[in-house]
Amino acid sequence: MSKFGTLLLCLVLFAGVKLSAQITITESDVQNFAALGNTLDASIDTSTTSIDIGMTGATSWDFSGLSADFQSTFTSIDPAGTPFASRFPSAMACFNGMSEVQGYILNSWQYLGLGNNALLSYGNAAQGTVSGFTITAIIANNPAYKQVIIPLTMGDSWTQDYVETDSTVIAPLPPIINVYNIHEVNTVDAYGTMTLPGGATAEALRIRTHQTENDGSTITNYVSYLFLTKTGTQVVIEAADTTSPNTGVIPIDGITYLKSNVVGVRQADNNLPENFVLAQNYPNPFNPTTQINYSIPSAQKVVLKVYDALGRDVATLVNDQQAAGNYTVDFNASNLASGIYFYRLQAGTFIQMKKMILMK
Repeated sequence: MSKFGTLLLCLVLFAGVKLSAQITITESDVQNFAALGNTLDASIDTSTTSIDIGMTGATSWDFSGLSADFQSTFTSIDPAGTPFASRFPSAMACFNGMSEVQGYILNSWQYLGLGNNALLSYGNAAQGTVSGFTITAIIANNPAYKQVIIPLTMGDSWTQDYVETDSTVIAPLPPIINVYNIHEVNTVDAYGTMTLPGGATAEALRIRTHQTENDGSTITNYVSYLFLTKTGTQVVIEAADTTSPNTGVIPIDGITYLKSNVVGVRQADNNLPENFVLAQNYPNPFNPTTQINYSIPSAQKVVLKVYDALGRDVATLVNDQQAAGNYTVDFNASNLASGIYFYRLQAGTFIQMKKMILMK
């Protein structure tokens, strides 16, 4: 797996660990992570040669000492406005930033989508000019591979087979094309608290991936570990030896750290409400962002959706079990046309809908 693919894997988080560290990553979490305007601060640590990957089951991880040998910021943008949109027509989101591709620093895009109960990766593209030569690199997955299944929790596993076609063009030279048949086995084998650079902590799931890559003449095996939080913050570790144990300190080839700056659902305060409330969004009219506040007096399965004037579902803002409390959701409508929209809250048997106006 190339550093380009690893960096964009998304475009992928102590003693006395409590069982409450167990989490479930939902479709709502993924949609919040990929929402237009959200950013990922990416750094690659190439100097660390071994690291403790913890135990299986309930555990913890300390990634506070990671270095940043390469840094970049990726922003979720509308795929339709990107230069390679026609190559990935099914993509619903695209993260754009600078990547290291075969030793070159290029502008890059990762094309993502939701489908088949998974976060899908359709492929990556990168382009730039180095020493007067235009370099274009495209990785296309057929079918789109599942980065994670949804919902995702401890004990889940999935296998997949897909073809990865890598095309690199250094104009005016002819393209270099490599085709790989890939088989993957993915297992969520651990959960717990990880300490991140800067000292922040987050609850995460650990996904172990064993990938077998066949280019027609050589079969190569890779093992990697993805530590993933509900907000999309993640640490990706490439094992140097596929026969290394899946616990303790192992030799590694590199680490990628992606800090998600998702602005999604947050609990507004600690005062428990007495009634269900869906407030009017503010500001209204809005362009292109607004906030929606709601309250639930008891733990409920909460679904908050946005519909257009024809009743079509255009966004799912929340789809999760939530504790009693007051909540705020940020809605970014950059990808929608001006007009009247409706947002609908369902929390248990409580259902309410309100109107909002997008004016661009």
